[in-house]
Amino acid sequence: MLLKDGNYNEKANGVERPLNLAIDIKNNKIKQVDNKSTDISDLEQGTLDKMSQRIIDNQSVNVDTVSGATISSKGIISAIKQAIADAGGDIDDFSNKVSQNFSKADDDYDSWIREPQKIEKTIQTDLVIVGSGISGLSAAVQAGQDKIKTLVLEKNGFVGGNGSGVKGMMSAETKMQKKAGITFKKEEVVRNELETIQYQADGSFWVDLVNHTADNIDWLIDQGVQFDRVDDYHHTCPLPTFHWFKGGRGAIGYIPFMKKKAEELGVKISTSSPVTGLIFKDKTVKGVYASIDDQVVKINAKAVIFASGGFGQNRALIKKEGWNTDNMLFVGMTGSTGDAYKMALAAGAKDTLENSAPLITNFVQALPLGNGRDLLAGGPALWVNQDGVSFTDESITDRNAILQSQPFKSIKNGYLVFSREMFAKYEDNLQDLSEEEQKSMKGIDDMNHHDSTQALAILDKAVKTNKGNSLFEADTLEELAGKSGLPKDEFTNEVKKYNEFCQNGEDKEFGKAKKYLVPIEKGPYYIARLNQSLAISIGGIGENRHFEVVDDKWNKIPGLYAAGIDSAMQYKNIYTINLGGSCCAHCVNSGRYSVKNAKKYIEKLA
Repeated sequence: MLLKDGNYNEKANGVERPLNLAIDIKNNKIKQVDNKSTDISDLEQGTLDKMSQRIIDNQSVNVDTVSGATISSKGIISAIKQAIADAGGDIDDFSNKVSQNFSKADDDYDSWIREPQKIEKTIQTDLVIVGSGISGLSAAVQAGQDKIKTLVLEKNGFVGGNGSGVKGMMSAETKMQKKAGITFKKEEVVRNELETIQYQADGSFWVDLVNHTADNIDWLIDQGVQFDRVDDYHHTCPLPTFHWFKGGRGAIGYIPFMKKKAEELGVKISTSSPVTGLIFKDKTVKGVYASIDDQVVKINAKAVIFASGGFGQNRALIKKEGWNTDNMLFVGMTGSTGDAYKMALAAGAKDTLENSAPLITNFVQALPLGNGRDLLAGGPALWVNQDGVSFTDESITDRNAILQSQPFKSIKNGYLVFSREMFAKYEDNLQDLSEEEQKSMKGIDDMNHHDSTQALAILDKAVKTNKGNSLFEADTLEELAGKSGLPKDEFTNEVKKYNEFCQNGEDKEFGKAKKYLVPIEKGPYYIARLNQSLAISIGGIGENRHFEVVDDKWNKIPGLYAAGIDSAMQYKNIYTINLGGSCCAHCVNSGRYSVKNAKKYIEKLA
C-alpha cells in the first residue's frame, strides 16, 4: 500500500511530557523525524536521534528500544506508526523485526570473551570505563586530569545510572563537618562499620576508604559538585557522616557537574553503547567489544575499568546469591544486569557474589512502598514463618535497616501479623503510590507525612484488591490462619504467647526491647506475606585494595579493574547502611583510585 507524501505532525509520549514530532514521508519511505518541542531534554533528544535512525535505516518500527529510555522509545515508535496510518499506509509493511539486542544467556559466561563474528569498526584508546554512574564519572574525571586517553561506554541512553537517586555520601573529618561543629575520629567510622558486619571483611578496605573520604569531598567540590549540608540522615546514623548532594539527589548535585568536567577534560562519553564482550588474550585484558551507533566495534585498550552498576536487575544472579525471587520487587536501574560480573568471571575473576550485600528491604505486594516502614520493617510487630511460629526479633532494623530481610533467606515464607489499630498508629505515613512511583522510591524520605485515615483507606483498598494474594483480613485469629494457609493451632498459640510477652513486658524468646512489645489484641486482624524489594546489588567481583580484579588465588588479572558496586569488598553479606552514604563514598573513591592504579599499569606498558 503506497504512502501519501507529506510532513506529518504527531505527538510522542515522553518521560514527563509529550514530544512534538514532524515525520517526513516521501517515495513510500520514512525519510526524516524531527523534534518540534522547545523543551526536550538531552536524554529525550538522544533517544529520538537513535530511535529515528534505527527506524529510517531499517524502514521498520519493530526495532529495539534504547536501553534506559523505554517510555520515550515506545512513544516515538507509536508516533511514527500513527504517521504511517495518517499517510494511508499499512503498519504491517513496516513491521519486520530488526534487533540490535546483544543479550547473552545467563549461564554462558564464556560468550563474553569470544570475538564477534563480524567487527564493523576498530577504535584505539588507553582506557575504557564501562558505566557512567557515580563511580564511572569519578573515574572519568580522574582519567581526564591524568591525561589518559579514555572512552566511557554507557549502556543506557543517559549518564548517571543508579547514582541519579543517590542522596549523598559518607565522609569523616571534612571541612564541612568542622564548620558545622561536628567532631569525631575516622577510626570511629571504621569500628562502627566492621562491628556491623562482625569483622567478616578485610578491614584495610575500610581504612583506605575512610582515610580518603575528606580529600574526596574536597576534590568533588573542586570539580563543581554541590553539597547542601552534613548531618546524621534523619537521625538514623550513629555518627553525623552524611554529606547531602544539592537537592538531595545525585541527578542534581553530582552527575551534571561531573559529566561536564569529564567532557571538558577530553573524555569521550558514548551513551546507548552497551559493552558486548571483553578482549581477553594471553590471560590479559586488552579492551572490549561494544555496540556503538548500532555497529559492532572493537575497542583496543590498555586497561578496562568495570563500573557498570552491578547485577541488581538480574533475577537469576539474585537467586544465585541466595534469595527467593518469586515475588521480589526490583526497583533499581533496568540496565544493571551483571554484564561486568559475567565478563570478569569469564576472565577468571574471583567470584564473591554469594557474599555480596544487596540494598534490600521487606514489602507487601498488596501495599504500596513508601515511608510506612515501622511495621513492614519490624519493630512493633509479629513475624511468623510458614509453620506459624516466630523466627526472629522483629526490631533488628534498629541495628541495621538491611537486617530486616536477612532472616527471610532461611525460611520458606514470612508473614506480618497486626491489628487495624496497630496499622493506624505505626503506618500512618504510608502514601498511595503507583508501582512506577514505588520503583522510583518516591516518598521514601517524606518523614513528616502522617495521616492515619489515609493509611487505613490504603489498607482497605489493598485488602479488597489483594495483589499477589498477599494480604488478608479476619475477625478472628482462627479465620486469619485459614485464609493464609497457616497451621491453625500453631499460629493462634503463637499470637497468644506473643501477647503474653507484651503484657508482661518481657520477650522470653528473642529478648525484643520492651518498647516494641505491642500486643495484637483487638480485631479486625490482618496477615501479610512479606517479600523483598531490591534496589541494588553491591559486590560480586573479587579485587584487591588497589581495585585490581583478582582470581581465586588472589593473582591480578592484568589490565582489569572494578569500581563502584561491581566491587565493594568492604561489605560481606550486609550493606552497612548505618552510616548513610558509605556505598556512594566507595563509588567515588574506587572510581578515582582505580584510575590512579591503572595509570601505573599503563605507564609500565609504554
